Amino acid sequence: MTGDSNPGAPKLAPAPPPPADVALDLASGRSPGYRPHQGRALLEVAAFSGVVLLLGWLAYHFAGVLAAWATPVLPIDVDRKLGQASAGQLALMRTECSERATAYVKSITKPLLDAAGPLPFEFEFVVSKDEAVNAFALPGGFVTVNSGLLEAAESGEEVAGVLGHEIQHALLRHGTRRILRQLGGSLVLGLLTFGGEPTGISGLAGQLTSLSYDREQESEADVRGVDLLLRAGIDPRGLSAFFDRLSREGGMAPPVLLSTHPDPGDRSARIASLAAAGPFTKLPPPPRPVCDP
Repeated sequence: MTGDSNPGAPKLAPAPPPPADVALDLASGRSPGYRPHQGRALLEVAAFSGVVLLLGWLAYHFAGVLAAWATPVLPIDVDRKLGQASAGQLALMRTECSERATAYVKSITKPLLDAAGPLPFEFEFVVSKDEAVNAFALPGGFVTVNSGLLEAAESGEEVAGVLGHEIQHALLRHGTRRILRQLGGSLVLGLLTFGGEPTGISGLAGQLTSLSYDREQESEADVRGVDLLLRAGIDPRGLSAFFDRLSREGGMAPPVLLSTHPDPGDRSARIASLAAAGPFTKLPPPPRPVCDP
């Protein structure tokens, strides 16, 4: 039998010819499935990925060293900009306690700032209506005191001890150093996600308020804080008395202040050894009630 076995079936169009470069490869006997320049491109992608991964590993494992080196080099304006941006975010999330509470904190810190001498930036204080026993200093001198801390304090010396400690954290640029350490790795993670926003920039305020200082920074803030209190004529033993009482009463759920300001070891004994004999200026206790109803 000859001819089309199914004359009623539609005829298919012939297949199109191969592209010119493939036809040349076939005519010359070369395989069209491999190009030397494709191999180089793959090697370049692999090398780039390796470099990015190496940078990420270095950022995480040596972030502390890099932050320690970079912080003194950065101009002090960086601290102010970091703190100002974060303070603006926090202002949207908090309720201010009362004018008398803010006035009280400013009166307690005035002799401390006077004793500190020329300041690299202007300090700003606000009292937030928050029951958590905590206070924190953002980079650039933006200090927040929770109403819970004023409620827990039994004397002006205790408040002054905590605030002198926080002032020194800001002057020593501890917060800036911790942020540089944390964001160093996230910047590389942004590269690893090929353009994603580095983790932590949009939530910078939250990171700054929950920063936990290491023992070296706590020890330095203790020593410098006690020196500041002595120069202001304020009994520094209020600081150790406050931390000791919080530790005893905290039980299984210690206040936030203790977790973000860990004891560098024998805090009370060291403060007592640094404290010279008076006379000291007697400070008023926090107002009661602390906040407006």
